[in-house]
Amino acid sequence: MRPHVEAIQDDDLVWHRVELPKGSGNQHVVQRNLSFDEEDGSASTRLHFRKAWSRPGGFHDADTEWYIMGGRVKLGNRILTKGCYWRAPAGLAVPPIQVDAGTDILLFREYGDWGFSVSKKDRAKFISRGQNTVSKARGELTIVDSNRMEWMPNAYEGDTQRFLKLKPLFHDPASPKNNNTGFITMLAWAPPGWSDNRLVHHPVFEEAYSLEGSLDYNFGHAEAGTYFFRPAMVKHGHFVAGEEKGWWGVFRLDGDLINWITINSKVIIEGDAINYDPAVNPPVISGIPVRSRSVGPWDLEGQ
Repeated sequence: MRPHVEAIQDDDLVWHRVELPKGSGNQHVVQRNLSFDEEDGSASTRLHFRKAWSRPGGFHDADTEWYIMGGRVKLGNRILTKGCYWRAPAGLAVPPIQVDAGTDILLFREYGDWGFSVSKKDRAKFISRGQNTVSKARGELTIVDSNRMEWMPNAYEGDTQRFLKLKPLFHDPASPKNNNTGFITMLAWAPPGWSDNRLVHHPVFEEAYSLEGSLDYNFGHAEAGTYFFRPAMVKHGHFVAGEEKGWWGVFRLDGDLINWITINSKVIIEGDAINYDPAVNPPVISGIPVRSRSVGPWDLEGQ
């Protein structure tokens, strides 16, 4: 299970050796780990290609997604630039790939580690999984250019004027038949000045990487490069988007989004100190998530 991460700024994270086996030029590619599941290898990472890189066609051990934040990627015969996205389920044949120097991507993988094989004989071990994250349907290569898409009203809310606008990049097509547990990846946009004063939580995890603009909410301030991974059932809100650009970023869920809403919420911590001085050793709330150092310390009294 991944830990709860809120308001992490990726500039505060260290660069690691990249996890792209069989790649040519790996010594010139670095990776920042935004969040990581030590049990099954699932991860969300940011990669920077200092020099050109390439890899032959093959098969991933994990369901794999790339979102191009800048630069140029050639996947088979397709040229992908800023704003483009591709996804391949584990065991599906992926074309050869070439990446230009200076390219930045977000790489997500689920239910597997960084393993990659160029041998067709290894493909058979994935067939029992149905070649998709959850569904029994045979998976396929998904390639999307978000620059050619229009922002659509938020499909997860009835009030389409008040809530976020979306560009869906991927939705496991069989998820409604699997108790709404299929993965969803999309771009989300909060227009300038957008706000929502409710406290919400969901039965699915959600994560987001901020691409542009700013957003203030109960866990802090999000701007370009800010990331969170929030497990299911964690309450969050009130949201206020920046007045100049609003906020937009890459948004992922492991199922259909259902908003459970809390209003008139209060957080009260009371008790009698027995063997410590509350002024010197103040208590903290259990379960506070990982936080980026540039965001600053938690304002527990303000919370």
